[in-house]
Amino acid sequence: MNKTFIRTNNYNKVAAAVEALVNRDPSLPGLGLVYGKWGYGKTEVVEAFYGMSDTFYIRMLETWNPRRLLEEMGVMAKIGDPVYRLDRLCEQVIKGFKRWGKPLFIDEADYLFNSGARMLNIIRDVHDMTRVPIVLIGMEAIHGKLQKHGQFFSRILPAAIVEFQPVSTPEIIMITKEWTGLAIGHEAADLLGRYIEGDFRYLVGYLLTLEEACRTNATSAITTKMIDAAVNKAENMTKRLYADPKSIRFQGKTAS
Repeated sequence: MNKTFIRTNNYNKVAAAVEALVNRDPSLPGLGLVYGKWGYGKTEVVEAFYGMSDTFYIRMLETWNPRRLLEEMGVMAKIGDPVYRLDRLCEQVIKGFKRWGKPLFIDEADYLFNSGARMLNIIRDVHDMTRVPIVLIGMEAIHGKLQKHGQFFSRILPAAIVEFQPVSTPEIIMITKEWTGLAIGHEAADLLGRYIEGDFRYLVGYLLTLEEACRTNATSAITTKMIDAAVNKAENMTKRLYADPKSIRFQGKTAS
């Protein structure tokens, strides 16, 4: 498999959201939000966008507190050695982002709620004082959580809200061809999409299995029969590994 980055619909939406933030009227807010179900490729898309554009990127950890958040933002903004006092450190970060002016992505932004609303308010303060675009990346629930914080949510530009969608049938066809060189018809791609429930991560795993199946059968086309066989194989393996497979979600399919 030659796993290269492909500009999916989700990627194009993220690019459009950042463009809307960067080119917005100065009077408009500049916060953005990328959210959706796990496995839909949010991190992969944002990392690829970050690698090809002039932006900053931070990936939060569950253990972070307000100081650690500011320290990591300071690293991005190249502020030098952080001062001890939290208020002064925030001022350092603000000066740094004013100087660089680059958009900032904050991945795993769900952790911003770990200290109540304190870290969320820090992000709002930095944005208000710098007008630099800041895009949060989180799970499905983050949209509803942010709505409960009106002062923050009102600063999110509607054009910069991206809800990630499951990988589509046309995208499965395109990705399969690009990564494996194998052909997959619409019916087979649609079946695979239903098995993986649009999950990008599971798509990668299945393509590895299907690529091997095509080599074994000396064919360059993936069929519905191959897909069913790959799913059944994964199902049987899961049943062997777990005593109670009924609650196990494997390769995008739930055991019954």
